[in-house]
Amino acid sequence: MQKTCEYIILHHTATNRDTTTLRTVNEDHRKKWNLKSSRGYYCGYGYFIDGSGVITKTRSDRDVGVHCPQENMNYRSIGIALTGNFETQQLSDKQVESLKALLYVLRGIYKIPLKNILGHNEVKGTKTACPGLNFLKFIEKYKQV
Repeated sequence: MQKTCEYIILHHTATNRDTTTLRTVNEDHRKKWNLKSSRGYYCGYGYFIDGSGVITKTRSDRDVGVHCPQENMNYRSIGIALTGNFETQQLSDKQVESLKALLYVLRGIYKIPLKNILGHNEVKGTKTACPGLNFLKFIEKYKQV
C-alpha cells in the first residue's frame, strides 16, 4: 500500500518537555516496534520538535510512520511529535513557532486542509490522552485562523 499525505497527526511524547531528547524517543521506538532505520532514525514520527523548538525530520514524508494505526493513519498522514506532557505542561513559545512554520510548509506542499490537522486522540478509534489537553487547545485555536 502506498502512503498518501492527507492528514497531519499531532502528538506529545508524554515526557518532560525540556529534557526529553530525540535520542531517548528514538531508542524507545526502536525497542518498542523493532523498527528499521530510516535516515538514521527509528522514531515513528515524521518530525520531532524538542522543547527549544528544534525540528528534526526523521523520515521522508512518503515513508510509512508508526504513530497512529487507527483509521490506517500511518499510511495517510504525517506524524509530528513535540516533547512534553501537555496534560500538565504548556508548549514552549519556540515549539509553537516551529510547529506553525512546519504546518505552513507541509500544508502548502500536500494541500492539507485545516480540518485534517488532528490531535492523536481525535482520530476515530484511539484510546489515548495524546496530545494532551493543552496541545488540543492550541490545535483548536490554530484551526480557526
